Amino acid sequence: MKKTLRAADYLIFLIFILLIIFSVIDAPGAGDELYVRADDAEYAFPLDRDGTYTVHGPLGDTMIEITGGRARIISSPCPNRTCISQGFSDTLVCLPNHVVATTRRAEEAHDDVAY
Repeated sequence: MKKTLRAADYLIFLIFILLIIFSVIDAPGAGDELYVRADDAEYAFPLDRDGTYTVHGPLGDTMIEITGGRARIISSPCPNRTCISQGFSDTLVCLPNHVVATTRRAEEAHDDVAY
């Protein structure tokens, strides 16, 4: 006995595909920024503007690329360069050069509130 798909089956399949697509998309909104601490300096770069930024650490300059609302380290003077292999991430760390970058969203939900 051969079973065929009905229109409702295709509709359910389409809904699941759309839910997957919308859960993956995380476009940067206005006010989202990459907050960077490098040695004793602090920087904030907007995530909605693509660009390459240089921050200075004790070993030299670390270059951070922002593309499509995501950030990654593309160049660093540290000896092992594991920070470059992190790829795009919400938290970027280059310990030898004292560079730490974190993504800050404009509307972050609070886990807890203390009074």
